[in-house]
Amino acid sequence: MTSALKQFTLRVMVIDDNPDHTLLIRSALRDLGNEYDVDTMRDGEQALATLRAAQRHPDLILLDINMPGYSGFDVLAQLREHDRLSLIPVVMLTSSEAQADIARAYELGASGYITKPTHYQDLRAVLGNTMLYWSVMQRYDIPNREAGEPS
Repeated sequence: MTSALKQFTLRVMVIDDNPDHTLLIRSALRDLGNEYDVDTMRDGEQALATLRAAQRHPDLILLDINMPGYSGFDVLAQLREHDRLSLIPVVMLTSSEAQADIARAYELGASGYITKPTHYQDLRAVLGNTMLYWSVMQRYDIPNREAGEPS
């Protein structure tokens, strides 16, 4: 990773009801060696309430599909309908490999879809690529920035 990318701290929100998965994702992000500001939410309702009230939004949301209450699809649909939240990149990070789920995620406006790898090293690798991509996008000041935020 170039030193120019290291000056940015990517703000990431992980929305997943499984604490073991959240722990693995946090560990993988920490092992990548860059600083990420990671916030975790265990359910969609809590995440939406937090996002609606926030002054600063995450640069990226990693969103599970299968959660009690609001599913990841419900959360994604509500994000895309909300003026201030609609441009936050949302990558589905889920165990589902179903083509119908993949299609639905993109129809609802997902920015990406990743099936959770079963091995930690694979999770770390896929998250590394994902973080690199969105770090570059942040550098180019993609339009999900709040007005007046420094780039």
